[in-house]
Amino acid sequence: MTTFKELAEAWIASREHCSGSLGRIRFWVDEFGPLQVEQISEDQVDQAINRLVARGKLKGGTGKDRGQPTGQPLSGSTINRFVSTLAGLFKYARRLRVLPRSHVPPTRGFEKAPEPVDPDKYFRPEEVERLLAVARVVDQRWKKLPALIVMGFHTGIRIGNLKCLKWEDIDFDAKTASIAVTKNGRPHVAPLTDSCIEELRKLPKAEPKSLIFKSYRSEKPFNHRALLQKVCKEAGFEGRTFHWLRHGCGSALANAGVSQAQIMQVMAHRTLTASARYMHSNVEDRKSVVERVFK
Repeated sequence: MTTFKELAEAWIASREHCSGSLGRIRFWVDEFGPLQVEQISEDQVDQAINRLVARGKLKGGTGKDRGQPTGQPLSGSTINRFVSTLAGLFKYARRLRVLPRSHVPPTRGFEKAPEPVDPDKYFRPEEVERLLAVARVVDQRWKKLPALIVMGFHTGIRIGNLKCLKWEDIDFDAKTASIAVTKNGRPHVAPLTDSCIEELRKLPKAEPKSLIFKSYRSEKPFNHRALLQKVCKEAGFEGRTFHWLRHGCGSALANAGVSQAQIMQVMAHRTLTASARYMHSNVEDRKSVVERVFK
């Protein structure tokens, strides 16, 4: 008989996982660790999800309060990722024949939590230009924020993956950036625009295995938040985060008429549902154009 903890440890050892995926696996190990895999029921999963929702968001960073509850609720998309991770573990168990192929996982039948997306929470191209103009003046010490902004907006790569990019991951001839593991646990090759290449070439070159966006104090990734917040405030975008650039990328693609399936590939989504949010902005922007013309 295999315990859930043993299954989870095997899954972690069998492939690379992003930090978010590892955190979700640890949550489920805390819930079901000593239980035998086949004994976990739908009711137990339901109760665990209720505890997850009651717990809410945890503090990140590297401070002493890391992992402590923030008092803020989890988003529907985050809850869905926890359920998806658990479903992936049961799928892995069936593949290894820890469970019979006929086994019905306790996650089946769970309705997805609603994932409302604010259609206004993304940077428009003209706003990115304003942001870059301010960043080039404000960022006098690190001098890499403009490149980080352009990479975020033109590729849609998540900030965690961007900050883990090494120089060896960039193919300047093919104009691509290779990511070993994305948030969904899969590798991804992102095409780079001429603007991305131009910004990267402005940066000081380093060893191939050196991080592109490392701190100027150490070899660790640079903590961009305070600098970006300062730039956003100066540019009139106070309160916005780097993730708005990713949403801006998806929205710009949708507004240009790019298909939902193609957006899914560019954004490294696993499902069309994740890319559907950008099609909404496409419709809304087209409606505003029509309304302006035919008043």
